[in-house]
Amino acid sequence: MFENITASEIAGYAVGALMLSATISAPKMDSFIASSQRSSMGMCKRCGDLKLIACSRCKGSGLIKEGGLFSLVPVVDQNPSRDGKSKSRSSCCSNCLAKGHFACPECSKIPSSQA
Repeated sequence: MFENITASEIAGYAVGALMLSATISAPKMDSFIASSQRSSMGMCKRCGDLKLIACSRCKGSGLIKEGGLFSLVPVVDQNPSRDGKSKSRSSCCSNCLAKGHFACPECSKIPSSQA
């Protein structure tokens, strides 16, 4: 099966595999680097002293959009309805109660009073 494969094709497959693995691991690496930079600057590792963390379910929008391939909705609605509203269906996020964010669990802790 691989008798007629050339060295440049093998190199192409290797580069493609490297690019794919880099793309998959990039968000985790970015998160790790950002966390270490925040801690070295004395900031909260989770939120960077914003005291808020975006909801992972709605990505901070407060709404869950339904429909489309892989839950993707077109940016521009080519056929708006008569009343001018978009046809894409969305519902309030039940995870964050449509706020889009949570209080940071690390730096928004209420200090307990010591007796």
